[in-house]
Amino acid sequence: MNVPTVVLISNDVVPGMGLPVAAPGLRVFGLGEGLRRHGFRVVTVVNEAPVRSLWSGEGLPPLPPDTRVVPTGEIGDFVTRQAPAIVVVTNYRSQLYGLRPSPGLHPIIDLFAPKMLEVVCNPDRPDRTQALAALRERKLRAMAAAEGFIVNGTKKVPYFLAWLLQAGHDPLTTPLEPVFMCVPSHFPAGGSARTGLRFVVAGYLQGWSLPGVWLDHLVDRLVPPRVTLDLVLPAHWGRRRQAGTSNHRVAGLAGRPGVTVHGMMAYDDYLDFMGQVDVAVDLFEHTLEREYAVVTRSVVALACGVPVIHPPFTEVSPLIAAFDAGWLVDPADLGAVDAVIDAIIGHPEVVAAKAANARRLWQEVLDPEVAVRPLVKLARRLAAK
Repeated sequence: MNVPTVVLISNDVVPGMGLPVAAPGLRVFGLGEGLRRHGFRVVTVVNEAPVRSLWSGEGLPPLPPDTRVVPTGEIGDFVTRQAPAIVVVTNYRSQLYGLRPSPGLHPIIDLFAPKMLEVVCNPDRPDRTQALAALRERKLRAMAAAEGFIVNGTKKVPYFLAWLLQAGHDPLTTPLEPVFMCVPSHFPAGGSARTGLRFVVAGYLQGWSLPGVWLDHLVDRLVPPRVTLDLVLPAHWGRRRQAGTSNHRVAGLAGRPGVTVHGMMAYDDYLDFMGQVDVAVDLFEHTLEREYAVVTRSVVALACGVPVIHPPFTEVSPLIAAFDAGWLVDPADLGAVDAVIDAIIGHPEVVAAKAANARRLWQEVLDPEVAVRPLVKLARRLAAK
């Protein structure tokens, strides 16, 4: 029996390139890792544009095995040469348009995030109306060309079923499989005795999801060196024009006792860094977009065995609750935020138990081999056509 080939198309850099990585690249990397464990041959195609934005060296950065950097306009031709193959397109805004109908090519769209809601909820988009119209047209055109879909989280299934209807697909017969965000684990080696309690707030600043007053409440409770805070909050390289959204609250914390501010990190360095912290704080105001979010920075923290303080309304929230892998608190309820932080500082021994639960959550849900099983089923079904 031939080994099925899956081509994964990413519009962002992926781990293994010695560069910072954001959610789309992590998504593609996790899918690839899981598919390989199920026996698929996987080829990852990375759009050249973000690589050129990030890489300042000669030629190309180091590439993971079976990864190719391809100019946007050549992606369609490259993928066509891989036939027969399953083609999974994540963040498809331009890449899918270069794919021509071809015998043996079976396109799957990864419905990774509710991009329309990101635009709606982003206060830094003065061109919101025009952007929504253009995005809707591209989305429908791309979705009409796909044979199947995967969706990042079950809560978004009804949202995307409505999009399938608009794109002319029959939702009763069109394959749509929930495939949760997944990344390989990076648990720190045991046996090292830690002193103190180290909180971290990390993730790219986004116009629709900025740190709020709760951050001041956390900083007010720091008691260095016993209780400290690390901040890793760079502006994403693709949103440099929004760097002003790096809000005054974050900028004003540099130099505060117990606060260490870090710049952008390569992904491998970031994983090693996460292995040194105790609690990740990932809070943000409720919006329509956050209601459907599988928050990648929380997923990465859990995959590093770090419990998370998280809101109660995202796609990640039920998992944290089910596995007791952190604390759920409404960031708008500052009294509740204070109570959670005070309880952790007063009883730091609970952190170890929740860290063990985070590892179990990864093993049962976020391990790529586990998470991609619905995609494996869909890929084999299409390959057999």
